[in-house]
Amino acid sequence: MKRLMMMAVMVGAALPVAASAQPPHDGGRMFDMMDGNGDGKLDKAEITKMAQMRAERQGDASLASPERVDAFFKHLDANGDGFIDKNEMESMRKARAAPPPPDEPETAPDDAS
Repeated sequence: MKRLMMMAVMVGAALPVAASAQPPHDGGRMFDMMDGNGDGKLDKAEITKMAQMRAERQGDASLASPERVDAFFKHLDANGDGFIDKNEMESMRKARAAPPPPDEPETAPDDAS
């Protein structure tokens, strides 16, 4: 799960610096920049291109490995249609921005004395 969350963070870091400096709710501009063919959804090729840009910028080719791209794509493609739409991307952003759930208080062991 941690690996999937790390990959989810990859989306924000994969865009050019100017785009990544945008506030979390950007009116869909980041999505539109990633949507190379303008069809309103992201396919695996568009996600791969984004991952390759990030890998080049950070000098780490493993960031664009087919395994990482596949896992990231499957994580975002909530409805399994083979595309990532704006709603799926926004759901990922909201999940990433949400505060973590509070830790459950640990219970002290019963004192049998």
